[in-house]
Amino acid sequence: METFIFALHIIFASLWIGGMLFMVLVLSPYVRKLPPSISTEAYQEVGKRYSLWGTFIGLPLLFLTGLYNMHLMGVSFTDLISGSSPYLSTLRLKIGFYIVTVLLAFSHDLYFGPKSAKNPNLKKFARIFGVLNLIIGLIIIYLAVRLRLGG
Repeated sequence: METFIFALHIIFASLWIGGMLFMVLVLSPYVRKLPPSISTEAYQEVGKRYSLWGTFIGLPLLFLTGLYNMHLMGVSFTDLISGSSPYLSTLRLKIGFYIVTVLLAFSHDLYFGPKSAKNPNLKKFARIFGVLNLIIGLIIIYLAVRLRLGG
């Protein structure tokens, strides 16, 4: 069961980061070449689909599988709050970045993204939130690797 839950955690992290990398590296360069009305429609449609899987399914399941993995590592909430080991410091940092990414993702997916089609200023915010979320996601991956290597 432990291996299965850890594998699920990796799959959902891959979905989250992979989806954002796909948007930045593959979709955006292609869509920018399209006429504005078509590019906006493409971003909106792909964004809705990715939002369902990445934000509304992936992020909550990352949280749940992360809690389970924390339990497997023998880390209690008390340890997390008051512990001072390098492992716990890294874990706190990872959780903090996760909270920020959840706030950015939900703000982007529920407000800035959908409204960006009609408002150029919100389009800039949607892009900034998306790129910032990708950068934070990559930091989380780095922190996850540090945790697996001992902290």
